[in-house]
Amino acid sequence: MEIKVDDLTGPEVAALIGEHLQSMTLHSPPESIHALGLEKLRKPDITFWSAWEQGELVGAGR
Repeated sequence: MEIKVDDLTGPEVAALIGEHLQSMTLHSPPESIHALGLEKLRKPDITFWSAWEQGELVGAGR
């Protein structure tokens, strides 16, 4: 497994973040959604990590 600092420009990470935000919107009350979108995650004071196994995205976090 490779864990690396991610610049949030890859399509796999964008898809994962998009799916996460959509799921939060569908299944959580608005006041309980604390997930950030890509633009907010790209701020310089945030470090975003992605985990890859054999070229496949298997996890991510900040």
